[in-house]
Amino acid sequence: MATPPATFPWTQQLQRLQHRDGALALLGTHAMFIADGDALTAAGSALEQLLLAGESQLKADIDVGLVADELRRYQKFAPPGRPSVQIVQLRRQQSTVQQAQRIARQTFIRNADGFARAIALDVPQKLGVVETVMRWLRTNLA
Repeated sequence: MATPPATFPWTQQLQRLQHRDGALALLGTHAMFIADGDALTAAGSALEQLLLAGESQLKADIDVGLVADELRRYQKFAPPGRPSVQIVQLRRQQSTVQQAQRIARQTFIRNADGFARAIALDVPQKLGVVETVMRWLRTNLA
């Protein structure tokens, strides 16, 4: 039985932020919009970038899983010896999506750090910036 594909938990909040929905004007104690317009504050812009990076990281994780499944399927019945052209192409594709996954993960970490700085989030040394930001998101975007 196939597992359902993972979905980004904050898709609706990202869309509402991109459409400048007034319901997200204040998250926690931080203003996301400039008071006299629908422009984003530094915190709002950092949150938007963070959510976009999280969405691309999830997509990259799904792509890695799909390519790995397909490669396993082909290798399962491959005869010993020299690999077929399909397996070689899948291995190249696997390395490409793994590289994209690493880039997406680094982008997410960079944006999480930028968001934590924008809202002056206190990051415990033992916890780390990503986990602290994820806890903040779960608390304030739920």
